[in-house]
Amino acid sequence: MVTLCRNTVQAFSVRQLKSNPSTVLRAAEADAMALVTNHQQPAALVVALDRLGLPDTAAVRSGLALSLFQSGSLSVSSAAQLAGLALPRFLEILSSLKIPVVQGSDAELQDGLTQARRWLGQAR
Repeated sequence: MVTLCRNTVQAFSVRQLKSNPSTVLRAAEADAMALVTNHQQPAALVVALDRLGLPDTAAVRSGLALSLFQSGSLSVSSAAQLAGLALPRFLEILSSLKIPVVQGSDAELQDGLTQARRWLGQAR
C-alpha cells in the first residue's frame, strides 16, 4: 500500500496488471485509483472515473471519447460506446464540432463510396 494525496492506494506491478487486470480495476474502483509499478518504480495510475468526485463524469467520458477518436486511437463506434451514446447521437456531436468521421483524400473517399454502392447493389 502507498499513501498518495492522503489516500491509501494499492500498488501493482506491470506483471500483475498483465496477468489479472480485473484485480487492478477492482482496486481502483474501491480506492479511486491504483498505482502500477515497473521495476518497483511508479509507472501509471489506474483511475476510477466514477470515484473522482467530478461533477459530470459523462462529460469526461465524452471528451475522452472525442479525443481518442480524433487521434485515431478509437473507431467511431468504439468512441460512441465509450461516451455512452448511441452512434447516431455521437455522429451528430462530431458533425456539430466539425470533426470529420472519415479521413482521406477526395479520391479515396469517392472510391470508398463507389465500392459501398457496388456492395449495396449486390446485397439486394
